[in-house]
Amino acid sequence: MLSLSSSLRNESQAEKYKDLRALLRLLTNICSKDLVGFLSDCGGEGSPDIAEVIYIGLDIVTPLISLDLLKYPKLSRDYFVLISHLLELYPEKVAHLNSDAFTRIIGSLDFGLRNQDSDVVERCLAAVNALASYNFKERLGGRGRLNSQLMESEGSNGKLQESISSHFLRLLLQILLFEDFRSELAGYAADALLPLLFCEQELYQRLVHELLDKQQNPTVKSRLATAFHNLTSSNNLSSSLDRPNRQRFRKNLLSFMADVSGFMQIK
Repeated sequence: MLSLSSSLRNESQAEKYKDLRALLRLLTNICSKDLVGFLSDCGGEGSPDIAEVIYIGLDIVTPLISLDLLKYPKLSRDYFVLISHLLELYPEKVAHLNSDAFTRIIGSLDFGLRNQDSDVVERCLAAVNALASYNFKERLGGRGRLNSQLMESEGSNGKLQESISSHFLRLLLQILLFEDFRSELAGYAADALLPLLFCEQELYQRLVHELLDKQQNPTVKSRLATAFHNLTSSNNLSSSLDRPNRQRFRKNLLSFMADVSGFMQIK
């Protein structure tokens, strides 16, 4: 009887897994630029709001996808392909999500950024880049609705509530400096980090000062201070997200990682 029950449970899980992957792929296909362009060209009153359709679908499927399920590589890739496409095409919709839906999406990105699959990490960095770039442009225009969405982060004095850009700046610096981050993903990390730095310059300076204050070795402290200074000052870096400036920051981050790899966790 127990073996029969276990078999039925496994079959049920397998069916759920297949159904979730099918739904994720369907939503990704709807999200594809070709289909979006086609439907947009159709125009006319009564045309579907593609972003609304996808977010409704995502709101249905995300509660069914636990972090344990995201440990399955194929399902995980399907999920993060959808999330990255969605945030690259419709980042403005995130500001209007309810608290639960917002927390699920951002929480899954936190999980994905620490994934062992490079493709998943790349997708998550692309998603963070899209969100941060959108937030920076909104703030330049005097808007900042995305900042009203708060996330729980791990600060130096415990947990705290902060904006999405503060949350991801803190998280990316933690991953880059103290965790096993793969250098081949540095370009994607740079693209995500640059708009976060623009959005949260005061927080960045505070985090750097906190890190330097913790250094007991004067030589390490000096090298680290120089590396942080060069990260945001070298190669005539400007406050722009255009392609040339992103390329300059990619070079800066690669140099930064090389400079501190001898005494930090970077590999």
